[in-house]
Amino acid sequence: MAKIWQIIRYEYVRHVFRRRFLFSLLSLPAMIIVMVGATLMVAHFETDSTPVGYLDPSGALANPVQLPESTDIFSPSIDFIAYEDQTQAQSDLEAGLIQAYYVLPADYPQDIQAELIYLKEPDSDVMNSFTDFVRLTLLENENLSEDVINRLSEGSTVTLESVDGSRQMREDQWYLVLIPYIAGILFVVVVMTSGGYLLQAVVEEKENRTIEIMITSVSSTQLMTGKIIGDIAVGLTQLVVWLLFAWGGLKVAGNFWPILQDFSLPPDYVGVMLLILLPSFVMVAASMAAIGSTMTEMREAQQISGMFSLPFMIPFYVSSAIMMNPNGALARALSYFPLTAPITILMRMSFTVVPAWQIAITVAILVFCAAFAIWFASKAFRLGMLQYGKKLSFKEVLSARAEK
Repeated sequence: MAKIWQIIRYEYVRHVFRRRFLFSLLSLPAMIIVMVGATLMVAHFETDSTPVGYLDPSGALANPVQLPESTDIFSPSIDFIAYEDQTQAQSDLEAGLIQAYYVLPADYPQDIQAELIYLKEPDSDVMNSFTDFVRLTLLENENLSEDVINRLSEGSTVTLESVDGSRQMREDQWYLVLIPYIAGILFVVVVMTSGGYLLQAVVEEKENRTIEIMITSVSSTQLMTGKIIGDIAVGLTQLVVWLLFAWGGLKVAGNFWPILQDFSLPPDYVGVMLLILLPSFVMVAASMAAIGSTMTEMREAQQISGMFSLPFMIPFYVSSAIMMNPNGALARALSYFPLTAPITILMRMSFTVVPAWQIAITVAILVFCAAFAIWFASKAFRLGMLQYGKKLSFKEVLSARAEK
């Protein structure tokens, strides 16, 4: 066991403290920061917070109530200025003191057909803000209780519920639909990146024959086990750093976008995600080690590993079919295929209740495939050492096992 821990430590330190790992670790957060920064700059220059005027001959808005200060940088607070004379409002509009003004009908609110005058059409946020301003003013003037005013101002929240009542989703939980896509992309990137490190390490050690020295002091099973666990630790380090960055980003962004303050994931969703992704991680890492053990050249190994990653993307290509029929034959079939199961299950859980027995079958399949991949990688490595310089086929590895 001590030898396995030494191999794990060696593999972990070897990859984590390399420049290419640090670059891949920081490149995604840096790219997101640049994209968000560019978006904020565009929003800052394009968002117009110039006041909006209004003429109210009906007197319905005689006691105006300004909206609370907005914390959303994409929807800043706008002041609404009352005018008695349309000539003055038009003059201020042409002078750029206001960006537009409303003309309410004389019998408002019986007649709600207001007129909007502008030189450049305001965006929808301005119109929505004026609607909220009018609603809040009318409610305040009706002398209603604060609870009733808040309830009417907040409006309704639509909740979608399954027929059997076992699953609900509010309209403000839109992010649950995006979670499987984001998790799937992160999974593919982390697994293929860290698996690529293991693949490269195995092939390089075979080419420079340093692995022959290592095998004199440890068994092939110990060596492969240590390498696979070390590779998984590298990938988990990358994933944890990205998740911490995402958590910190949500905390900061929540100060500007209030909708992000209520972001949360159901505990059962997180539990299933861990049950599925961890054995998948082991399976892919061991498979990469097996590919490296059967290849003799790095270029050829990278080509095969690239083709190996394609099945992971299948759920994204058929996401519309999974969304429309999450319990259909296609969705269930992809849930049981090891390379498509992780992302498919997460997609299905976003749209329906996946039976526990189906999740159990998927986890069992992934655990079996992970154990088989570790066994296969160990045997491929041992046979590759006996036939140095010769490319092995999977059939040769299996038949060599059968002959013993």
